[in-house]
Amino acid sequence: MLREMPLREAKAALRAEMRAVRKARGPLERAAAGEAAAARLAALLDQLPAGPVALFHALPEEIDTAPAFRVVAARGRSVLLPRQAGKNRALEFHAFRPGDPLLPGPYGVLEPIAAAPRLEPAVLVLPLLAFDRAGGRLGYGAGFYDRTIRELHARGRRPPVIGFAFSFQEVARVPTGPCDARLECVVTEREVIRCAAAAVEAADPASER
Repeated sequence: MLREMPLREAKAALRAEMRAVRKARGPLERAAAGEAAAARLAALLDQLPAGPVALFHALPEEIDTAPAFRVVAARGRSVLLPRQAGKNRALEFHAFRPGDPLLPGPYGVLEPIAAAPRLEPAVLVLPLLAFDRAGGRLGYGAGFYDRTIRELHARGRRPPVIGFAFSFQEVARVPTGPCDARLECVVTEREVIRCAAAAVEAADPASER
């Protein structure tokens, strides 16, 4: 019987696989999927806590999040974008409106400037490379969202944790450890997936995102 691959290696292999699959998709598919997923997110918002919604500025190969900015704002909610406060630190969330200045962060993701109003999210919408229906999420490996969710939980804040992704990013099982925060649901261009496992608090500060 073959021994199961160690967690770190399993994550690295799946990251490489999903990056290649995603890279094969063109900008037209990315834009169309973003519009469809945003419409599903809009309907879901009515079932979520009131208050600011943290989104993310998509990288070139990620599902387009610009339509999601519009639908959140159209419902009278503040759109927040994450800003890296430093290595091994939780993300900070700042208000964003179209036309506000953005600057590239340490990993090339566009971020609000430090002077933008800082707010606490009522809902967290996360990027990902892969997900499963049990709420498993594969991120990019830096640990920012796991760390951020731990810090929010430590302060008694438990915003719903929602993945926003292409439907083809679903896999049978994401390799996860006890420290990896889970998704409560995933919004894709095809459906809203209610995950079988609720989001859990990660306790180990050594978690690999």
